Amino acid sequence: MKASDLFVKCLENEKVDYIFGIPGEENVDLIDSINNSGIKFILTRHEQGAAFMADIYGRITGRPGVCLSTLGPGATNLVTGVANAHLDKIPLVAITAQANTERIHKESHQNIDTIALFSGITKYNKAVLRPDTIPEIVRKGFRIASLEVQGASHIQLPEDVGSEQTDAKPLKFLNVPVEYALIDNIRNAANAINSARNPIILAGNGIIRSNSIQAVSDFIHRTGIPVVNTFMAKGIVPFEDKLNLFSVGYRPFPDELRVLNKSDLVIAIGFDLVEYNPAVWNRNSEIPVLNIHTYPTESDSHFPVSIEVIGDIRHSVSNLAGLVTPRRDMGIFEEIRGKRRTEFTDYNRTGEELPRKIMKVLTDILAPETWVISDVGMHKVWVSRWYQPKMGGRTIIYNGFASMGSSLPAAIACGIIRKNDPVVAVSGDGGFLMNVQELETAKRLGVNITVTVFNDRTLTLIAEEQKDKGLKPSNVYFKNPDFGMLAKSFGSSYYYSDSESSYREALEEALKNTGVNIIEIKMP
Repeated sequence: MKASDLFVKCLENEKVDYIFGIPGEENVDLIDSINNSGIKFILTRHEQGAAFMADIYGRITGRPGVCLSTLGPGATNLVTGVANAHLDKIPLVAITAQANTERIHKESHQNIDTIALFSGITKYNKAVLRPDTIPEIVRKGFRIASLEVQGASHIQLPEDVGSEQTDAKPLKFLNVPVEYALIDNIRNAANAINSARNPIILAGNGIIRSNSIQAVSDFIHRTGIPVVNTFMAKGIVPFEDKLNLFSVGYRPFPDELRVLNKSDLVIAIGFDLVEYNPAVWNRNSEIPVLNIHTYPTESDSHFPVSIEVIGDIRHSVSNLAGLVTPRRDMGIFEEIRGKRRTEFTDYNRTGEELPRKIMKVLTDILAPETWVISDVGMHKVWVSRWYQPKMGGRTIIYNGFASMGSSLPAAIACGIIRKNDPVVAVSGDGGFLMNVQELETAKRLGVNITVTVFNDRTLTLIAEEQKDKGLKPSNVYFKNPDFGMLAKSFGSSYYYSDSESSYREALEEALKNTGVNIIEIKMP
C-alpha cells in the first residue's frame, strides 16, 4: 500500500478521530489518505489555531490531540501551540510535512531543520525516512506522548516517503500501563501527615489530567485537611465547601501566602511546578512537602520534598485516606478562611468592580456542565479567583506556558468534541485578536460557542506589572476594530455590554442562541 495510507491506518489504530490543521503541497498524499479514512480533518485558518485545538482535545479526552501542517512556515506556526501542550503536560502529536529527502540536506525552498525546531518542546521527535518504519514511529510518538510525564511528540513525513509503497502493517494497540505507588511510601506519607499540626493540601492540574477529582475530594473530606487549588485546578472543591481555602497563584491576595506559610506540611497532589512558583510561597524553603503525583517532581530548592508517593493518584489517595487520622476542625486556618472568603465575594472592590461582577454573573448563570476556557491576560486572574464553577474539571485556565490567543481555538475544539455541552470562552481584546481568524472555522463547522471579550484597549496585565514596579505604563495601549462589525463579517451574533446588568442579559440571550456568539464588554 502507499506509505501515506499506512500512516493513516496507524493513526486510526491509535484511536485518532480528529486531525486539526492546514494542508500543503508536500502532504497532499497524506491528506488524500485521511480523506479516505474514518478520521475527520478539521481545516483551520492558522496552524497555531490547529495546535491549540489539538491541545484542548488532549486536555478533555486524555488522549493525544493531533495537529498537522506543511513544511517550513506551516511547521513554525505550530510551535506555540505545541509548546503550550508540552509545558502543561498535555498529550499531543504534531505531524509536519517535509521536502523530498533528495533536498533535505541542502538549502532549498521552505526547507528548514524541523527536527531541530521541535527538539526543545517535545518528548519524541523523529523523521520518517523509510516507509517500513512508519508503524514503529507512529506507535512511539503516541505512546511516549501518553506516558507520564505526558507531553508533545513530533513526527515528520517527507513528501517522497509518503508516496512510496510498503508492505508494513500497523502494530497492535497497547494501552498505557497504570503504575501504583509503593505501599511503604504511602505508609510514610500517612505518618508524616499524622505528625503534622497544620497540614494543607495544594491541589494541582495533575488531579484533572489523571481523572482523580472524585478520589481527591473523598480524601479531603475523609481526612478533614483544608485545601487550596492552583489556577489550573479550579473547581476541584466546590466554593462553599468548608475545607476550601480557594485559589492560589499569580498576584496573590494578602492572606493568600499566609495560608501556605502557616502550614507545617504542604501535601502537593497533582501539582506541577509550572503552575505556581514555589519560591513565592516557600521563599525560605522551610515548609516540607509531601508530593503525591504520577511522576517524580522536578528538583527545586523551594520545593523540598521529604516524601514522594508516585503512581496512580486515585490509588494513592484512596489508600492513604484510610491511614490518616481525621481532623475535627481547621485549626489556624478557620480565621484565614473567613478573611479569604470575603476577598472572593467582595464584588464591589474599588478598581475591579466590573470584572468581579462579570465573574459573578458567570457563576450565577452557567450550568454545571459548562466549559469555561480562559485566555491569558488580566482576565485570567479574574476568572481564576472570582468565577466559581459548579463542577470540577470544566474550567480550562492556561497557567503553564500561558499563551495568549488560545481560548478561541480551544473553545471551537471543545464545541466539536463536547457538542452537547455549553462552551464559554473568556478573553481580553489582545488575545482575542491573535487568533480571530478562527471565527470562520467556527462558523463553517456550525460550532455553538459564546465568547466574552473584555475591551479595554490595553495589555492590562503588563500595565499593572509596570505600575507595580513604579513605572509608567508604556507600549501597552492600542485601538480595536468595531467588534460588532467584526462579528457580523464572520457571521457571528454580537452583543454589547458595559455593566453587570447588560452583561447578564447578553449572556442569557447568547446561551439560548446557536452558532458563534460574541459579547463585548466595554471597560471604563
